[in-house]
Amino acid sequence: MRVHIVANLTARGLAQKPSRVMRLHETARGRAVVHETSDVASVPSVIENVVSAGVDLLILAGGDGTFMSGVSAVHAAVGSGKWPRVGLLPLGTVGTIARNFGERGEPMALLDRWLSAPDVVYALPRSTLRVTAELDDGAREERIGFIVGTGLVARFFEVYEEGGAGGIPLAGKIVARVFAESFTSGPLAKRILTPMPCELWVDGARMPSTGLSLLCASVVRDLGLGMKVCYRAGEEPDRLHLVASSLPPQRLGPRAPYVIMGRSIGGPGHVDRLVRSFEVRFPRPIAFSTAEAARTPASGPYVLDGDMFRARSITVTAGPIVPIIGPREA
Repeated sequence: MRVHIVANLTARGLAQKPSRVMRLHETARGRAVVHETSDVASVPSVIENVVSAGVDLLILAGGDGTFMSGVSAVHAAVGSGKWPRVGLLPLGTVGTIARNFGERGEPMALLDRWLSAPDVVYALPRSTLRVTAELDDGAREERIGFIVGTGLVARFFEVYEEGGAGGIPLAGKIVARVFAESFTSGPLAKRILTPMPCELWVDGARMPSTGLSLLCASVVRDLGLGMKVCYRAGEEPDRLHLVASSLPPQRLGPRAPYVIMGRSIGGPGHVDRLVRSFEVRFPRPIAFSTAEAARTPASGPYVLDGDMFRARSITVTAGPIVPIIGPREA
């Protein structure tokens, strides 16, 4: 049984607790090969080497960004070939993706359980989404992930990162403040909830709105903090649950309880359905000269599994089915 662990040492659960790195190595000794990475960007090259050498069970140790980067790298390496079983060991700030797949408990105890009998570790086929981004220079990037969003999703993460990325406590404070301010048009609510200029195309058809306060698509139902925006996620493996709204802050914010209850946000022009594909196009800012146009980026922000990126446009479709470790009852 060829078992490999790719550990992102910059993940909060490892960077802030060095003793965990020692425990990870101790737990893996004689049972798995551990590969340490200094940042998420180095994960793909490590995984390419691991896949080339042969792997039956691949454990990604880190946060949601590590999982996204790792799954993207495996997809690039195996193509249409056979996937190894993939374990998501939550050692990041929040661990939203791993929690959606039913894994709970102390990470090192979880790792020990997996490594005690790796040949019988159970893996369920899980849906993913494929994000193809067109960059300012015309280049294209493809990533495989689980949750993608823009509008308030991107602006929320901007505020979250500015505050030090303090995990669930900070995220909860931001959500609570935005909800309260949405009734009074407070500054933070305006910053996060004001519609972002962009075009949305769904299954080849242009949607009428010219800006979105919220866009989120997911293959998992809980986006963190109990937010079930995409409450139909995972119903069909070849379709994504897309939710998009152009409501202004004072109308969108008060609808937060609907999200907690897993209900449709609703409102004029609201998109809430399973789709095969969609595209978001961000407008180029107005430039008054050729030189200024060359300096002015035509990109907008989007978030994929907690990591922020910028692109001129993104096209999202169903991604590969990935065998991810999880309890049988999940």
